[in-house]
Amino acid sequence: MVALIKRRLEIVAFERERITASPAQMPCPVCQQRGEFLTPEQAGALAQVKAQTIYRWLAQGKSHGVRTAGGGHRVCRNSLFRPLQISH
Repeated sequence: MVALIKRRLEIVAFERERITASPAQMPCPVCQQRGEFLTPEQAGALAQVKAQTIYRWLAQGKSHGVRTAGGGHRVCRNSLFRPLQISH
């Protein structure tokens, strides 16, 4: 019985890791471009900043994303590296 429970936990851990390893690709409701949605931690690692900076960017409108049904954030990868707007 103990071995059965241990094996089940290993499978659940593997499934969670596999799911987070490949970000979802879908059309962004904000920018209308197809792209990946990342967790704030993944976005921070990609942009080489802390996850708190990603949350700040979302609050300031510098980046955009969606809220999950569970209340989490997913950041549109396209919004992390938008071309800089240069005003003349």
